[in-house]
Amino acid sequence: MPFSIAGSLTGSAPIIREMPIGETVYEGCLVHDQHCDTSGGTGGVVLGDVATEAHENDQPILGVVVGVVDDSRAYSSTYHGNGSTYTTTQATIAATGFPRVKIALTIPWVTLIKGPIFNAAHGTALTEITVTTASSGGVTITGANNAITDIADDFATAYCRSGANRGHSRIVTTSTSTTVNTVTVPFPYAIAVGDVFVIASCTLGNGGLDFPATANCIDGNNDMNAYYDVYYHEVNLEEKGKEYAVFSLMPKASSLAA
Repeated sequence: MPFSIAGSLTGSAPIIREMPIGETVYEGCLVHDQHCDTSGGTGGVVLGDVATEAHENDQPILGVVVGVVDDSRAYSSTYHGNGSTYTTTQATIAATGFPRVKIALTIPWVTLIKGPIFNAAHGTALTEITVTTASSGGVTITGANNAITDIADDFATAYCRSGANRGHSRIVTTSTSTTVNTVTVPFPYAIAVGDVFVIASCTLGNGGLDFPATANCIDGNNDMNAYYDVYYHEVNLEEKGKEYAVFSLMPKASSLAA
């Protein structure tokens, strides 16, 4: 399941708008308005851009695609939703209609968005870390696992899935390599060899959001050198392959950066 609307902090119903498309887009994807795209275009919506370090190039997130209006509708196993196919061919438009989709607008702070957390691509679960070096003080998670990105300090959550600390989570304050992650506030019990943890680049409260080029999931294994500003209301890392977070966009993520 890609991104979806999970409600509103004010209890209000989602604001839905029909919008033309500037490229093929799919249900469950975050989108920009091409009016704000520095590359120009047709004025329709386009898939959200992966965050870049040059934040002035990151365009505001407009909303989540919740439906396809025209008859070009087709399911994509890559995007895990129906898509509206962009075309400028007159005969195709006459046959299937003007390509457009329904967008649930994402209001800063207010709109709740639920997104699956994956490892760089939708459907690829976060890699579990099996501890190889014990930590009696409960502050160091060490595992021979080079699949874990060196995530920027304070931008990741470590969750224990197996061991004495099962069900507990902490903010990773130092990631010194792809194999060692340290927390400042210790887990309540010693970390033992064989314990299983998972680490995701999402933290409760103010945090960063990054997503892959498909714009249909949270990239939970990201170094967070660039991101959209969000507020995480919930980060759930309990079950492998079913990790998710609920968040709101902060104003910067919904406005032009330059």
